[in-house]
This record gives sequence, C-alpha cells and structure tokens, in this order.
Amino acid sequence: MKNTFFYVPALLSLTLLSSYASQAAIPPKIAPFSVALDWVPNVNHIGIYVAQAQGWYLTRGINLKILPYGSVSPDVLVVTKRADVGVSSGEGVTTAAVNGEPIVSIATLYQTNTSSIAVLESSKIKRPRDLDGKIYAAFGAPYERVILERIIKTDGGKGVFKSPTLNVFGLEALLAGRADFMWIFEGVEGIEATRQKHKLRTFALSSYGVPDYYTPVLTAHRERITSNATNLKAFLEVTARGYEFARKNPKKATELMVRALPKGSVADPKIIEDGIRWFEARGAYVKPGGRWGVQELKLWTAYPKFLLDGKVFPQTKVKSLEWAKLFTNVLLPKPPKLASLQKGQ
Repeated sequence: MKNTFFYVPALLSLTLLSSYASQAAIPPKIAPFSVALDWVPNVNHIGIYVAQAQGWYLTRGINLKILPYGSVSPDVLVVTKRADVGVSSGEGVTTAAVNGEPIVSIATLYQTNTSSIAVLESSKIKRPRDLDGKIYAAFGAPYERVILERIIKTDGGKGVFKSPTLNVFGLEALLAGRADFMWIFEGVEGIEATRQKHKLRTFALSSYGVPDYYTPVLTAHRERITSNATNLKAFLEVTARGYEFARKNPKKATELMVRALPKGSVADPKIIEDGIRWFEARGAYVKPGGRWGVQELKLWTAYPKFLLDGKVFPQTKVKSLEWAKLFTNVLLPKPPKLASLQKGQ
C-alpha cells in the first residue's frame, strides 16, 4: 500500500503534465475551416488526408472539415462562401472568371497536367488521327470537344468523332465495346486500369497541341485571400507538408488515408499508393529546385486562352481575361532559409 500511495500521485502528475504539454502545443483558438472535394477521395487528395490524420491542421489552429463531393460543385461552394477552399481545375477557374465569379487558384496540386486520351492496347487505334469517326466515352464537360478536335487535327486527322449519350463511362464503356476511347488522368484511372490488368495505349494532351495547364488546383474566394489570409496560409503550409510526406512515404500515406475513410471506401489501396509513386516518378509534385503549389503565369495564359479561342463558352462575349488574376502564390509557404538548409533542418 505504501508503494501504491506514492506511485499514484506521481502517475497523475505525469499525466497532467503530458496533458498540459499537449494543450500548450495547440493554439488556444481553433478556427473552423472547410475544403470541398471535386470527386470521391482519391490519390489527388492524399496530402489533405495525411495532414489531417497526423493532426497537423489542429497544431496550426485549424479544425478542418472535408466536404465530400456532392450535387453542388466545389466552385459554387467557394463562390457562396460555404467552403473556405475548393478542389477545382484549370477549366473550373477559367469558367468562373468568364462568368465574373471571384474564384482564385491559390495552389496547384501538380506542376503539370497528367491527362491523356486512352484506348485499349488491343485496339486498332495506334495514334490520335485514328480516332476520326470513333466513339468517345464523354463525361459531359463543355471543353472536351475542342480539346479532342485539337489532338486529332494536330496528328493530321479531321477531328470528327461520335459522342453519344451512354449509360456507362470510361474504362467500363471501352471494355463493354460501347466506346473506343476515353479521357483519363494517368496517375488515377491509368493506375486503376493497370491494377485490373487492362493494358491501355495513351496519347498525352500536351503532346498533341493542347497547352499544358494546372489541374487539380486549390481555390478560394478572392475576398478571403485578404480577409482570411492567416487561416489560408496555415492550411496551405500544412497541406504542403502532407503532400511532401506522401511523396516520400507512399505506403504510410496510403494507410493514413484509408484509415480516415469509411470502411470499404477504397476497394484497392494499392491504386492510391502506386498513384503517388507514379506522380513522384514524373516530378509532378514539385519541380526540381521548386516549391509545392507554385504556379506560373505562362500556364494560366496559354490554356485559358485556348479555351476562349475554341469557343468553349458560347454564351459569353469575353475574348480575353486578366490572366494574372486567375491565380496567386502569395499564400504559399515560404521556402526554408539557406542557413536552415545548410544545417539540414
């Protein structure tokens, strides 16, 4: 009893000290903050889930809520201020600008577009011009036709193809013989096809006349870039850390994301893990010597101009945009100081 008498208070003291230390590490004021997803959780969102699972948002004063993809697009949620940040695309930001909506890209998840047009490797389609007269498994975006026409014409074709309304999409449509070609993100659907033992032949958009562009991107309401700058900066700082962790630790990152999702949400976790490795192998996360999330004016000029010139927005008379206002780098975390790098910190 004597030993127990002295042991219990000591244990309680250590517990209280540990609790106080944990509380001290978390800012006294935690702000609610939300990010709206653009699709079901996938490899594109890995850094967000990793950072949340590690508790890093809380340590920077953010109580993050991930809004699942639904009937209301992330762009609308950001415009109406029902989400602090949205996962969007180069097309989404351009569309918003054409419509006069105050959406700004505040970071890019990848430094290059990884979209391709894909056909089954067993197909007789060997190059883009062979797509003339074939059936495309469309997903209903207004920019699909102008992009596909450019790809086919760049390779010497006429740019004429069929796009009927189908009740199956993507790979399923190809396997069922309902379509001949589809649009994929190679690090997502491309990896999924490989895991399912389906061999694809792909034609990268950027290799056939379509300007490179950023997608997916993180967006915010223009007003909040100033009014909510502190929280947005904290969010991007932690999110960048999440993507950095993922690209260096793909297996662990995948485990963290899968555990954070409802059971059964991810049928094959290896699709995520292999996707991370695919993006990292292609230097898509960070350019050599660069920083995660940084965007350049060149890419925010060429592609939006391509969409406008292609009359993707027939309802508008807008012929040009203030390209530099489509994005900003001011909220991104600053690079480490040279002294810190020299010390290996």
